[in-house]
Amino acid sequence: MLFNVSTLLQSPVGDYRRYVLAPDPPIHHGTATLTRTPHGVLVQLRAAVVIDTSCSRCLVPFGYPMEIELEEVFRQQVDPATGRKIKADEAEEADEESFEIGLDHVIDTTEAVRQYVEMATAMQPLCRPDCPGICPQCGTDLNLSLCDCDRTPTDPRWSALAALKQTIRG
Repeated sequence: MLFNVSTLLQSPVGDYRRYVLAPDPPIHHGTATLTRTPHGVLVQLRAAVVIDTSCSRCLVPFGYPMEIELEEVFRQQVDPATGRKIKADEAEEADEESFEIGLDHVIDTTEAVRQYVEMATAMQPLCRPDCPGICPQCGTDLNLSLCDCDRTPTDPRWSALAALKQTIRG
């Protein structure tokens, strides 16, 4: 998502602009507020996002919905009035993780949104909370049909005795 902030950068500190976000994958809908700060622009973005992923239990692809709240300062590199490069102070230079406003006075939130989506995504996303997954023995998707495999949980510490029992029974 791109925002041209050349006029906002010429505004006094504290001035802001609000935007309603149009659908732009992965963003489904949301709002953004851009506020002028002494060193750039504070971007506050709230959005409903849907990412394509697969269920960690049944491996079926699905759209994973989530809400993200992004709040990042984008540092100014060039003075829009003069076109001169702005020298960053040492504290800003030490923060290599910060985002920068492009030389054309455009803020590209794509990378920031990607990082926030990555942080908000569940480590093991599920297509639904009660997804039974796939059978560990035959691989049948248990959402679609049941299989005839033995599902009694066995403790691997008893496997030697189970093998002995099979040998005795013949």
